[in-house]
Amino acid sequence: MITIAQTSMIAACLAILIYIAVITTGNYLVLYNTADESPLSQQQHIDDAMHREISTNLNYSHKADTTGSSLSVLLNGLHLNTNEFILLYDSTPYASKGHIALNLPCDDDSPNVPIFQVLVGRAPDLAPAAMGYIGQISNPPQMCIYHAQFGFGEPVTDVLLKNISERTINLTSPNSVVITTHESYIPTTPGFEEIQHQKGY
Repeated sequence: MITIAQTSMIAACLAILIYIAVITTGNYLVLYNTADESPLSQQQHIDDAMHREISTNLNYSHKADTTGSSLSVLLNGLHLNTNEFILLYDSTPYASKGHIALNLPCDDDSPNVPIFQVLVGRAPDLAPAAMGYIGQISNPPQMCIYHAQFGFGEPVTDVLLKNISERTINLTSPNSVVITTHESYIPTTPGFEEIQHQKGY
């Protein structure tokens, strides 16, 4: 009789322990389970945490973002007169470091001397970027490939393409620009556009 009572008591205790283990494990899985989540779900949790950090902390300052991004600009159908330009990129208030590749018309006799300028900087303070010519994949005069780096000196928020030839340039379907940024950051001093925003212009 004593043995039966002890066995019943052990079975009851074991049942209680199993019940507690099941409840505890269930709560853990509900609250903390990320192993079964998709990478997209896990990234959403990270993004939500960063959003909460940014939106609730007045002292938070985003210093740098080393994730790259790429932008393609098709120029077909565009006509640029002498000294006219098109704004290709504006990352205000972030300054960007990156690379630009261009497929543009050129002078058949001297394709290594571009008839366009890439102007970079913080508007209105812009300067020409040094462009290299890639003759191996160019086909003058309609398809000439140039490239340049920007943002590795003074901060760059704006990138423009300007016609510096003495004629109107008609851009056709293969003409395009690709801008790839490698890093973005907040410059230590505000630019002209930011000052205007602060004054309510």
